[in-house]
Amino acid sequence: MDNITNDKPQRSSLELQALLMRDYYRDFSKYARGRAPERKVAWVTAFTPVEILEALDIEYIYPESYAAVIAASGKEQDLLSESDRAGLSLDCCSYACCIEGNLSLEKGPRGIPPKPDVLIATNNQCNTLPAWWNLLALRYDAPLIVLDYPGETKDRADTLDYVTAQHEDLISSMEALSGNHMDHNRLSELIDNSKRSVAAWKAASSLLAEKDLPPTLLFDGISFLITSRARPETAELYEAMEDEFRDLPPADPSKAPLFWLGYPLWYHPDRYLSELLDGYRICGSNYIDWWSLDYAGSTWQEQLFSAYNFTFLNLSPETKQKRLTEAIERSGAKAAISLHNKSCKCDFVSARDIEIPQSELEIDMIDRAFLNLDGARLRLETLRDSL
Repeated sequence: MDNITNDKPQRSSLELQALLMRDYYRDFSKYARGRAPERKVAWVTAFTPVEILEALDIEYIYPESYAAVIAASGKEQDLLSESDRAGLSLDCCSYACCIEGNLSLEKGPRGIPPKPDVLIATNNQCNTLPAWWNLLALRYDAPLIVLDYPGETKDRADTLDYVTAQHEDLISSMEALSGNHMDHNRLSELIDNSKRSVAAWKAASSLLAEKDLPPTLLFDGISFLITSRARPETAELYEAMEDEFRDLPPADPSKAPLFWLGYPLWYHPDRYLSELLDGYRICGSNYIDWWSLDYAGSTWQEQLFSAYNFTFLNLSPETKQKRLTEAIERSGAKAAISLHNKSCKCDFVSARDIEIPQSELEIDMIDRAFLNLDGARLRLETLRDSL
């Protein structure tokens, strides 16, 4: 008798990306047409423990990610201008300005996000986000929860207890909001999904150092590690990407390997200044490592603490410097571009004191009007001369 298998056919990365994008944005278009979501909705910052929300069947929206989509569609300038007219200075975070304009004008490539039932902000990324979430709480008269992650401290046990108490309070609040009860086996399953997604992403993104791999694929591909990391399809996506990347030819040895320090440029078709980098290849980026969260531990309490208290941007300057140096060494980079991002100055601080030549560019990840191409070209020519 022939063997019978129930294995599903392997899906391509494009199929999986389309699936994840469709599921994530399905309520944007519905809400724009006046239909309310079927589930409760939380607006969250990028390093929120979404496994808790997923386990309680709460929909979660990342306004920062939508701002990147808006810029990629070329529709950010009117929204930034509207935000400026409303009193939010363009010197503020461009993610915030872009979304505030989107909400005021109700314009965007996918409409507007569904109204939040709750807002959840964390301070393990930057201090701007809790302030922005306060503005959103006033706009929607919605409850605001701010999770405080102390980062590296002398007493890890006390910090674990402190963070776990906040996670338990979050569970209680979300149970009351959703009417659902936490199934801790389900929570552990979702954490395992996130761990697999991170492992698969690290394997795929590591090939940037050795393959002729357009960094655009990674700058865009990482979005699913942010918006959908607890879904099994995300790990499947990155495993498919790794298989596809391994078939690419080796990196061109005649091009100087360059490390990209900072955010992608979401408004740029390639997400980086490809037109100015003739003779270079991007071999590494700290951005593609930021969401490689470490869910270490044997209990859900330890795993969520490890992942969300020790995000890269929440580490001490010394640890960030060590991690960054190791990433640059692994990439084989001989030079670096360091983006002095007007929206994210804390990241620029983490990129200082590296031991290879670098060019610092005044730039922004959303606001294309802030880009001075002539100045960037001059700085990159100086960098080329130094090599």
